[in-house]
Amino acid sequence: MNKRLLALFVLGLTTATTACAITPAMQKKYERSGCTQMSELNGCDINKSYQWNRDHGFIENGNSPQNRHHRHGEQQQNTADRDNRDNAGIDGKFSGNYVAKFANGQRSVDIHVEDSGVYVNGNEVRDVNTYKDTMTFRVGYATYTIKTNGRGSWNDSDAGNAGKIVRE
Repeated sequence: MNKRLLALFVLGLTTATTACAITPAMQKKYERSGCTQMSELNGCDINKSYQWNRDHGFIENGNSPQNRHHRHGEQQQNTADRDNRDNAGIDGKFSGNYVAKFANGQRSVDIHVEDSGVYVNGNEVRDVNTYKDTMTFRVGYATYTIKTNGRGSWNDSDAGNAGKIVRE
């Protein structure tokens, strides 16, 4: 009796834990973004367009027939995104490259600000707040504040880290 129960348990466990391939929804995201699972580990964002990932250096071979197909489809989508997106109130006041540094001077993250948005280590920040000469945004538990003079500060409440932000 125990052997039968053990055999049924093992059989049930092996059939319940079979490996699954990528879901169709994830496959569409990979196709739209031009990313692979390996390039995603290097920062390629499957939630971004092919053109965005290519422009930020995550897609190397832009001449393959498969990539040409995706690039054509993404150009139409990016035009629609551009028409529906405001500039988050940045208006060129904060445009440029910044580096957030730990208190000991070690580099924490790279920040790129342009009229269309803010990018931290190549990933777009969705919620950016600006008021007069100050821009504030959050990434995870870290809050970043940049002034129009090119200086700022950051604070990660979860890790207990903080430091300065300087224009590069």
